[in-house]
Amino acid sequence: MSQEVLLQMTGITKTFPGVKALDDVSFTLKRGTVHALMGENGAGKSTLMKCLFGMYNMDSGTIVLEDQKIHFKNSKEALDHGVAMVHQELNQALKRSVMDNIWLGRYPKSGLMIDEKKMYRDTKQVFEELGLDIDPHRIMSTMPVSQRQMVEIAKAVSYNSKVIVFDEPTSSLTEEEVEHLFKIIDMLRDRGVGIIYISHKMAEIKRISDEITIMRDGQWIATEPTEKLSMADIIRLMVGRELTNQFPPKTNKPGDVYLEVEHLTGQYNNLRDVSFQARRGEILGLAGLDGSGRTETLESIFGIMTRKEGTVKLGGRVCKNRNSRESIKNGFALLTEERRSTGIYSILSIRENTVISSLKKHLRCGVWLSESSMKKDTQWSIDAMHTKTPTQETKIRSLSGGNQQKVILGRWLLTDPEVLLLDEPTRGIDVGAKYEIYQLILDLANSGKTVIMVSSEMPELLGICDRIVVMSGGRVAGEVDVQNTSQEEIMRLAAKYV
Repeated sequence: MSQEVLLQMTGITKTFPGVKALDDVSFTLKRGTVHALMGENGAGKSTLMKCLFGMYNMDSGTIVLEDQKIHFKNSKEALDHGVAMVHQELNQALKRSVMDNIWLGRYPKSGLMIDEKKMYRDTKQVFEELGLDIDPHRIMSTMPVSQRQMVEIAKAVSYNSKVIVFDEPTSSLTEEEVEHLFKIIDMLRDRGVGIIYISHKMAEIKRISDEITIMRDGQWIATEPTEKLSMADIIRLMVGRELTNQFPPKTNKPGDVYLEVEHLTGQYNNLRDVSFQARRGEILGLAGLDGSGRTETLESIFGIMTRKEGTVKLGGRVCKNRNSRESIKNGFALLTEERRSTGIYSILSIRENTVISSLKKHLRCGVWLSESSMKKDTQWSIDAMHTKTPTQETKIRSLSGGNQQKVILGRWLLTDPEVLLLDEPTRGIDVGAKYEIYQLILDLANSGKTVIMVSSEMPELLGICDRIVVMSGGRVAGEVDVQNTSQEEIMRLAAKYV
């Protein structure tokens, strides 16, 4: 393995209003290696990479790429110099085709016209090289998140990049797609590409990386060869303390049947005759492969996806839930999988994002909103969720992905729901913050609330849930008790109708 230094970042400092995001951070990437960058949400990982990629202008420090000092003014300049970044939050032109998204801003031309045939050929060539079976003409909005993520990865590779940054690349991928991604990364490493890999999934990091750099509170903490660090070492360096248990002790005791979902069938999706029950104080998991209907089930219950037939009952009462407003009124809350496109209001502040679903509580005389009441609830959410933010007025888009997730979860808790529907609630969240969210979910169950939780992480479902309903091909493939099941049994059920 070549040990030649490809990229050297030295003394990088970046300050935002009220917070020092990076404090004299240094980072070295060697050619033909995978260097993992780890830390809790808000540790500064993405900020450091955005300084490299030209999205942020660093306050001080130097960046050297192949012995040339660089300071990219924007992402186009970075891409032109062979530095690409696959972002955790997808930002794609959803109404355009796959090949449009890959070649946007650099279309192949034939005279003054775009050469569509060449663009198609070039796209197919990249996909064949990476072993991807995706139609270049397909419209992005018709694809699942996992396939859109693979398109983004293909786009980064299409630049013939020297350095590729992967920011939580597997957060929306199935196990099979993760394996495919690792093959792509191995191929890129063999070509001499330097890979910077940001992830909270420690098993992945241990498997794919050569070196690990750990950050905490905007500072460099340690850089070590991967084989020298155990998972316990990584957690201790990340959170600054020992974290002995991955999941809090289960203290909830499910009661009587409270939620009944009967013969749920989708109008415009593959849901067919989905029926299950959930109890008061129960955490019910929904497992399954990508496209199994997990997300569609939650969205159909909440009324943002049209039902062809089926009923939802809460405490024996039929809830029509024809839209989100009616669902909230009936005591339902939904935390969506894609926080950027369906969760946050990026131009609004933390406070506005926190109280937007519970504004009626803050109305005075039915006319104006009480500022002090909104401040109080927002502060409760920040404290309960341990959200890292300088002020309540900070724009939510400036927070790390995990902290954005905490704001959205706090928003829904303030509506005091009877049923909380959680779609990948810990996606892109660090190990310390995950524990806090698990504890919040358990507290809700302890208070008699019903929680239904979708997760692609099997250990998470087994560690936090009481029962798991397994979906396959839009249908219920089976139901298991977490005390008497295994990952293998769940995977067998998940493949039942594929």
